[in-house]
Amino acid sequence: MNIGFYAIKIIAIVYSSILYFLGGTLLSVMLDKIVPDTEPNNKSSLKLFLEIAGIISLIAIGYYIIRNMIQYVPFPLDKQYGFTYSLLKEASGGVIISYILFTYQDKLKAMMIELQKRITKQLVTK
Repeated sequence: MNIGFYAIKIIAIVYSSILYFLGGTLLSVMLDKIVPDTEPNNKSSLKLFLEIAGIISLIAIGYYIIRNMIQYVPFPLDKQYGFTYSLLKEASGGVIISYILFTYQDKLKAMMIELQKRITKQLVTK
């Protein structure tokens, strides 16, 4: 293994990170369109929890689809200097896509904050 191998590995990490950023951004925008504009304060805790669980389920399914799609995007420098893109562990993208999805989901964040307030209030009063 030489400097060429590690240079290509770094380029591959950046490349896959950009792909996951783009995929996560697109999925986030699509999910934001699906989630209705409602006030989380007006919902029961059970309904709020179920809606959050539903959105997180859609995120998990979307992540699975994006991860599988990105595996088929060719890396231009694959097989150069002995580097094999399919063996790159950092190409899984879980951290990047999770950060993007939860950062861009304002409606989901508002719902989660409201549920957290309710749970905290219940735990403190008991």
